[in-house]
Amino acid sequence: MKKLALLSLLLISFSFAYSQKIKHVIVFGIDGCSPDGIIKAPTPNIDSLVAHGSWTWEAKAQMPTSSSTNWASIIDGVPPSVHGIWSNDWQREQIKGISYCGGKKGHVFPTIFRVLRENDKHAQIACMMEWWSFRRLVEDGVCSIRQRTILEGVTDTRVPTVISVRKPKFLFIHFNNVDETGHKDGHGTQKYYDAVARVDKSIGKIIKAVKKAHMLESTVFVIIADHGGVGHGHGGPSPAEVNVPFIISGAGIKQDHHITSFVNNYDLPVTIAKMFNAKVPDCWQGKVVSEIFE
Repeated sequence: MKKLALLSLLLISFSFAYSQKIKHVIVFGIDGCSPDGIIKAPTPNIDSLVAHGSWTWEAKAQMPTSSSTNWASIIDGVPPSVHGIWSNDWQREQIKGISYCGGKKGHVFPTIFRVLRENDKHAQIACMMEWWSFRRLVEDGVCSIRQRTILEGVTDTRVPTVISVRKPKFLFIHFNNVDETGHKDGHGTQKYYDAVARVDKSIGKIIKAVKKAHMLESTVFVIIADHGGVGHGHGGPSPAEVNVPFIISGAGIKQDHHITSFVNNYDLPVTIAKMFNAKVPDCWQGKVVSEIFE
């Protein structure tokens, strides 16, 4: 009993220690960005996050490797067999008579946005997206701001403004052009790598805005993708489509640490919830990627 009590005390102390360092989490969600894209494109800002953080190139997307299916898992903490979103054709009308986790019928599966809102009703929570369809995956009324940025250049100006004015506790940014370039010009082409490089420049501008807002020392940055691609498409089970980057860097995170444990993309919201000591829904199935913490 004494050993169990001591273990519980140590776990509580550990949780409190890293939660004191982490005040903000910013997720860079890069649609269609394979590890190959980051490795072969000039990405000095992402490379710096890797050097100062924990990373793996083999986090797993869910099948099918489509956008809605995997962005839902990334924010819902469960595989598609639980949240039920199997393609980009999914719309909220399809769940009018369905209840998830004891919630109201017709409400989407509980997301990290809702979990953080329930943990802190006054928190600034922002979702900025270049792909407008992303909004249907997120509950209405849980974000302080949920806004479409449409294009890369707009993202570069609006997101720094949100950081400056709101200093969000949680900010999720969805970048879309890498995926569009993969479909149009092909994955692994020079134009694809150029698109990844442009996102890296956007990330650099956003990090500068974080520094200017005096948030840098208490911020965790995350880079994740929904899927990779082969040729002009994606959806299949090949490593090029299933393996995605998973990079976490910043306050309280191990530096230059290669993550060796198996990581599913739906482990991310559970890991973020733990950073803020937020209560994780019983219906979530992801695990905390505990090896990333100092």
